[in-house]
Formats: sequence, structure tokens, C-alpha cells
Amino acid sequence: MKKYLALMMALFTALALGACSPQEAPAATEPATPAPIEPAAPAPTETDAVAESAVPEGDRVYIAAVAAEAGIPYFTTMQWGAMDAAKDYNVDLNWTGPAEWDFTKQMPYLDGVLATNPNALMLVPTDSSAMIAYVEKWMSEGLPVICTDAVLKEHVDLVGYNSNPYEGGATAARMFFEMNGPNGVYLPVSTNPGAYGANLRVQGFIETIKELDPQGTVLETVFPKNDANKAAELVSAAITGNPDMSGIFVATSAPASGAASAVIEAGQSGKIKIAAFDADPQQVEDLKSGVYDILIAQNPYQMGYDAIMNLAKYVRGELTDADFPEDGVQHYDTFAITRDNVESEEARTFKYIATISQGGY
Repeated sequence: MKKYLALMMALFTALALGACSPQEAPAATEPATPAPIEPAAPAPTETDAVAESAVPEGDRVYIAAVAAEAGIPYFTTMQWGAMDAAKDYNVDLNWTGPAEWDFTKQMPYLDGVLATNPNALMLVPTDSSAMIAYVEKWMSEGLPVICTDAVLKEHVDLVGYNSNPYEGGATAARMFFEMNGPNGVYLPVSTNPGAYGANLRVQGFIETIKELDPQGTVLETVFPKNDANKAAELVSAAITGNPDMSGIFVATSAPASGAASAVIEAGQSGKIKIAAFDADPQQVEDLKSGVYDILIAQNPYQMGYDAIMNLAKYVRGELTDADFPEDGVQHYDTFAITRDNVESEEARTFKYIATISQGGY
């Protein structure tokens, strides 16, 4: 019976998504927003999942979770944590999200799951400014929201869970300075100007490397979105214009592969150090082979687990607003993986999974 209900819920979500039209503003809200540019219901993928609790029937909670870029290892690992929490805390979990980090592409997924009347929402906001009005409205209507990975610029949700973005960038800067010494030339690579978390990582990197290496040079930040090909193009141009480049800091995993390709193509492997956020399986293998020098690994599993656990407790009245941080943010530790520690037990706890089946689902 539980599997049947979960299946019907997933089918209902897909039908709700299919009802969106290009001219409709997101149905769940009043604040003005660009109309979704992909209104049709996305075809079900292996990243969409409804997890049923393994505990006996009782005070069950239905929670929707909308990722920013479903299917990549980082969010697959977060989904794994969320599904484990759903089992442990008697939750029916509906996990979904767009294939691309884009505000207008995420909105139809939100409309679809909100139409199924969840008890709570876990959200990875694709735009930390534009999503504020929506989350504020949902919260005022009684829908508790926890944001993960990217926190909102204003605290209107229950709490935002993420790694300390500034400190992650600062860690990479300190390690680069140890490797390269003074008078370095560095290129920061973000995603897009609206990516709040990624840009805080870049800010942490820039401010710290300038403090450590005041005679060094920090080039203008490039914004390839999460497009590896665009990243390769922009980084290649920067290398051509700055042949003495000593390091590249990449704020997310997708453009990191493009940056690495550009360095390899320029014949600068080993000379130009690369530090990148995240620890996708391919990134870890590339670190071992010398493509990357530093990986700033996050803990998406724990973020996903804690978000679902605490939403379930909040809905049941086991937690109140006072149980969450006053400033609305809880930071999770990162871990810098290098070739020296990649096989350590601590490093293994920070690596990501590529498919949800690797988490046992």
C-alpha cells in the first residue's frame, strides 16, 4: 500500500508539472518572476525519487525536496542523506529538481511539488535573492522551509545549511601560498554573478590571497556558469594573456573540469596549480593523477540528512523556531583533500557518490 501511495504521489507531481505554461508566473507565489522557459513537465529521471520510511506506520510526514541541479554527484550525495533521514524519521520524501542550475527552470519543479501539499519543503535556492520573496510567502502560509547548500541573502526560512563559503575559499588561498610563495598570479573562476555561495568562496579566496601575497596579482573573476566548455574557453584566454599564471581557484565542480582541460591543453600541468570545490568521483581520480592539486570537499550528505530530520521534527512539534540559529545559518566543515591525504579515513568521509544506487537505493 505504501509503495502504491508513493507511486501515485510521484505521478501526481509529474502531471502537475505538465500543467505549467510558458506565460504563467509560478503558481505558488505572488511576487513577480520571469515566466518559466521550460514549462512542460520534465521527464522522470533516476534522480527523481520518492523514499518511503522503513519505520512502522504512525505520524508520517510528507516532505518535498527541490534541488538546484539534480543528477550531479554533489546533489546525488545530498539526496542520499535526505533519503536516509526519511527512513529514520517516518517521512515520505519527494526529491526532484532541474538538470541545470537556473532559477526559471527550477520554478516549474517547485510549482509541481507545492501542488501536492507537502508538510514541509527542503530547497536548494538557485538564486539567493530572487527566492527570498517566495520562501517568505510560503513560510507565512505555514509551510516550513529549510534551504541547503545555497543560503538566502535574508533570513526568512527556518535555517540555511551550507559549508562556510568564505572560509573554503580562504583555505584554498592559504594552501596556494604555501605551494607557490610570493608574487603569484591567480585566476578566480565562479559560476554566475547571482551565485551567492560561489561568489562568497571567490571573495574568501581573493581577500585572503591578497593579504598573504600583497605583491601578487589576482586576475578578474570569470563567470562560465556551470558550463565546462565555457570555462575552458575563458581559462584558456586567461592563460594566453598571463603566461606566468601560478594558480586557478574554481568555486564549483562543473567549471573545474573545463579549467583543468585548458591547463592541460596549454601544456601547463604542474606549473599552474588548480584548487576546486567538491569531491566528485572523477575529481578525486583526477586529483590522484595530478590534474588537481586541492579539492575543497563539502558535506552534502549531512546537509540533506539534517534538513529532512529537522523538518520532520519541526512539523511534529518536536522543534520550534527557537531551536534554530538566530542568524539563520548553520555552517558545515569542509575538508581539503590533496594527494597526500586522499586515501585517509577522513577524506573518504567527504567523497561523493555518482549515482543514488551507490547509497543503497
